Amino acid sequence: MKELKANKNYSLVILDVMMPEMSGYEVRRKIRETKTMCDLPILMLTANNQSESVVISFKEGANDFLTKPFESNELLARVKTLVKLK
Repeated sequence: MKELKANKNYSLVILDVMMPEMSGYEVRRKIRETKTMCDLPILMLTANNQSESVVISFKEGANDFLTKPFESNELLARVKTLVKLK
């Protein structure tokens, strides 16, 4: 998280929900303490495709959500769109 605060040149963050030490949800909450959805878009990735996960992600500040496995062209399209909207 220190790296994110120090570097203001990020255009987008892609977070996997299930990560070691800190979940993607926790990282997203930390980011949203200082960065708005417009300042720094967040794309969440997960193998969990239950609607509850999607709803929680959007309620807590994710800009987009993609379930695994995904097609690389879909990921790239979503990344390009989020960066352009920023």
